[in-house]
Amino acid sequence: MSRKTSRKKAAPEKPRSRLGLWWERFGRWRAHRSRRKSGAESAREIRRILKKHADLEAAARRDAENALRVWDQMVQEKADLTAASSELARLLEGPLAARRRHPAWGYVISFLIAAGFALFLRAFVFEPFRIPSGSMIPTLQVGDYIYVNKFVYGLRIPFTSDPPKHFVMWSGPARGDVVVFIEPLHNSEDWIKRVIGLPGDTIRFRDRTVYYRPKGETEWKAVHNRKLDEPCAYMDRNEKLNEDWHPGRPCELYEERIGGRTWRVIYDLAPRNLPPDFPSEWEVPSHCVFVMGDNRDNSEDSRFLTKDGEPAPCVPLENIKGRAEFIWLSPGPDGQRWGRIFSGVK
Repeated sequence: MSRKTSRKKAAPEKPRSRLGLWWERFGRWRAHRSRRKSGAESAREIRRILKKHADLEAAARRDAENALRVWDQMVQEKADLTAASSELARLLEGPLAARRRHPAWGYVISFLIAAGFALFLRAFVFEPFRIPSGSMIPTLQVGDYIYVNKFVYGLRIPFTSDPPKHFVMWSGPARGDVVVFIEPLHNSEDWIKRVIGLPGDTIRFRDRTVYYRPKGETEWKAVHNRKLDEPCAYMDRNEKLNEDWHPGRPCELYEERIGGRTWRVIYDLAPRNLPPDFPSEWEVPSHCVFVMGDNRDNSEDSRFLTKDGEPAPCVPLENIKGRAEFIWLSPGPDGQRWGRIFSGVK
């Protein structure tokens, strides 16, 4: 009697999901990219050896040139680079090993390129800046770390401060811009204030309102301000004087507006008067701007700059390093002020 043997059927292969197929293709792409990168580095090193070492043995030179020719062809045809990359690596580990640079050179060069790029960005594009005092409260708090756009007005010559110089300036600041500039009397440190008057403007003050008359116009315009019915309190310190945190003076909160730009400022309940010799009207020279801090009664700015006992409100355009763009850290007296991080500077 014959006995039937049962054979278990293999389970059908489950179709792969789209995610699985995508992941497989991504893995192949990464492997190809890795081979291309390592092969390109090997090819670059072999070309350096061929160029620098004229006394290279004829056989080694011939093998290297053939391997480079194959590599270039594979790259051009977008073919599989495994064999070509392996052959380049074999040559560097064998016949050309004594001529190749130490592997650490790659790290050194990468570091120098990264450092050079970072220095370039800091010199010409963006520079970090820390707020050391409360002159720009409430817009900027003591301890805020901000990024300053150094490219927005022109291309400044690095490390020039007495006097500052630019390769070229293609625009000037607008009213309301918050700018970092080199303090104009001694060219010794960086300050940050808000631009109120532009070259050619005439500036005057009435109570807590700033008026300006643009060049060539006869009508006075106001920096519109509106008192806000909100509590005004802040913590202050001056890091340059090594002060501890302390409550700021009793104050009132205002909103100011020029055109479509709006920001907030504060005034002490006991206002700070202008210097007695400050002119009732002052025309901003063609190469200058007039700046003020948003903490109006606790800011050393154009209103209080003096030279040889005379008012010197001018901040030269050449002294401006850039425009404040955004806050990237904000450590305060009670820890990090998380709500301020990555907020723009209005």
